[in-house]
Amino acid sequence: MLNKGKNTKKAEKKWEFDEAQLLYTLAFVVAAVAIGLAGWFAYPYIIGKTQGSWGEDAMNEGARKEAACPYRRLLDGACVESRSEAKPALVAVMIDNHMDARPQSGLAEARVVYEAPVEGNFTRFLAIYPATDDVEKAGPVRSARPYFLDWVEEYGNLLYLHVGGSPAALQKVKDERINDVNEFYNGSVFWRSSDRYAPFNTYTSSSLWNAEIDKRADDAATSTFAGWAFQEQDECIATLEVSTDEPGCASEIAVTFLPNSFDVRWQYATSTGRYERFVTDLPHADENGRQITADTVIVQFVTTTVLDGVGRLGMETVGSGRSIVFARGHVIEGEWKKESVAGRTQWFDDGGNQISLQPGKIWIEVVNQRTSVEWE
Repeated sequence: MLNKGKNTKKAEKKWEFDEAQLLYTLAFVVAAVAIGLAGWFAYPYIIGKTQGSWGEDAMNEGARKEAACPYRRLLDGACVESRSEAKPALVAVMIDNHMDARPQSGLAEARVVYEAPVEGNFTRFLAIYPATDDVEKAGPVRSARPYFLDWVEEYGNLLYLHVGGSPAALQKVKDERINDVNEFYNGSVFWRSSDRYAPFNTYTSSSLWNAEIDKRADDAATSTFAGWAFQEQDECIATLEVSTDEPGCASEIAVTFLPNSFDVRWQYATSTGRYERFVTDLPHADENGRQITADTVIVQFVTTTVLDGVGRLGMETVGSGRSIVFARGHVIEGEWKKESVAGRTQWFDDGGNQISLQPGKIWIEVVNQRTSVEWE
């Protein structure tokens, strides 16, 4: 009987051990399943799944490029390797677009360009560069206008290069304490070319403007401003087809300036993902033969008025108005807003959402309300 009792006790202990082991095993399995399910549902948020005005899943080609980009430059969203490269000193140059000023120099190298009308509805460019970019020749440099200064002020204390200006513009430079370099008083930052006649023969370069930045020391160009939102976009599928009837897609943009010698056409190239610029249906190339291209083209409609007998214009750059953003074949109609002279112009879709621009070169076509803009 004693042996039987001992054997029974051992058997009871063995059963107790197996039951505990089973409970531990079940608990481990349940925990593993719970962790797996949590990971499954949390995965999209862990990888940073986002959607923007342009649309689809973040796990696409654009999102992969975003993940590989350590820093984006404030000016144009270009991918750079360090924080210091993301905030370079900036330089803005007034460049002419008169027929006798073509072909321009350095315009294809500018990172952001504003094109807007001046007297006679001729257009002029405000070309913005990181000061450290290697630009051998930029110009022809021309005179300032007040509304161009409203865009200059969006970029903090950048260095603004020009040759004289309208009375209102020169007064604004003084009143707003713009960090300008006027060729009339700073001839060493410019040179006059002998192969063109005045006023289409004034040029500058990055070596000259950087020497001026070094001279100014405490008043050197700085980039204290809010950058736009940038995001790599997928190509609009319809641009790959013969027809682009799909809403929201277009492969060609036409901006009709008067006189017609300033008409602009942007043609989307699927081979590069960029827009190629044409003027009067001819490729708009710089002096080195490089055709001008842009990653994002924006059309900004503003109200303009003729101020005097010379035909100088007033332009409402503060407030809001209609805008159209083109990138990677996509078209987004919406609204621009600028709250103050020094405030940044922002771009919104029709739903009030801020538009993320395609990183790279940006061209802004500033036109009056009557200008014809077509796309297909």
